Amino acid sequence: MKSRKVAKKTRPNSSESKQTRRPYPRETLEQALKVPLAIKNNNGGNPWPPSDVANAVGLSVKTPNFFYLAAASRDFGLTEGGRDSKMISLTDAGRDVVYAPSKEEENAALRKALLHVDIFRKVLDYYKGANLPEMQYLGNTLTREFSLDPSLHEEFSRLFKENCTFLGIGAGFTVEDRSVDLETPKRSRDENNAVVLAEPSDNTGLRCFAIMPFVEREPARARGFFDEVLRALIAPAGREAGFEVLTANREGSDVIHATIVNQLLDADLVIADLTENNPNVLFELGLRLAEDKPIALIRAKGTAPIFDVDNMLRVFEYDGNLWASRIDHDRPRLTEHIKAAWENRDSNLTYMKILRDRKSPK
Repeated sequence: MKSRKVAKKTRPNSSESKQTRRPYPRETLEQALKVPLAIKNNNGGNPWPPSDVANAVGLSVKTPNFFYLAAASRDFGLTEGGRDSKMISLTDAGRDVVYAPSKEEENAALRKALLHVDIFRKVLDYYKGANLPEMQYLGNTLTREFSLDPSLHEEFSRLFKENCTFLGIGAGFTVEDRSVDLETPKRSRDENNAVVLAEPSDNTGLRCFAIMPFVEREPARARGFFDEVLRALIAPAGREAGFEVLTANREGSDVIHATIVNQLLDADLVIADLTENNPNVLFELGLRLAEDKPIALIRAKGTAPIFDVDNMLRVFEYDGNLWASRIDHDRPRLTEHIKAAWENRDSNLTYMKILRDRKSPK
């Protein structure tokens, strides 16, 4: 009986069998932004299955392209989870980017995302900005100072330069010397520490003050819900209605209560979001109603009605999903609601006038 020869299994060369690990995202920050933006624009900022995220960015969830894109978003600190996770969700840093109320704050949040990658931070600091030397000199430094495998030098250099170009980082930038650029800029405030969210195209001189919950209490609402309502719905609708739109500074200032009271008493119009029937908002609403000054009431659909309010005043309801298409539908309708509240300011049908004109039963 002939014995069969068993072919020996040969092990591949270690350099072929083991892929060199990259200490940086394989996609640029600009590309990685597609993931958090897809979650924000298509799912209201809530955690989303990777298959849905992939579909929203025009990729198949099983492809390497989506794997690297999701990984890049995670490595920049914008999202949690990857292609093989149950969900991909926004991080606090990711929300700071996609829900930024101004271009300056968005740029600051994006720079923080770049510096979230350790090797990008170190190289920026080492070379004092984006101007890298020629590869024959750069390569030695990348190997000696940052232990970067030579096979990755060209790719790293390209990605590093593309990221710096996207963020407008040039020569002279260092983590230490330019730390001011990494701070989230303070929004402009009036003398009472109120935040200016939007200004009308025409100088009408009108000012409206928005009151709403600072944080989400109900589990159905994702973190950042009210910030998004403020930024994407109230601010642009108020601006289109001809108002400068302000709200109270949400950074825990000691004078926040004085700010709110002064604005409630002095603003030409107040927009009050009654979503979640927040006690603070209801108290502030009472102060404004007592002054018998114009107010525009809004709330997310599904909010429980308030007997004393719903029976006497009109409340505009917006879609709480906050999808881009829903916001685009609600925004012009809210603009008209705000205009109507202002145009009817001299009506005899205000809350206080109705109550004062009612005679007590004998």
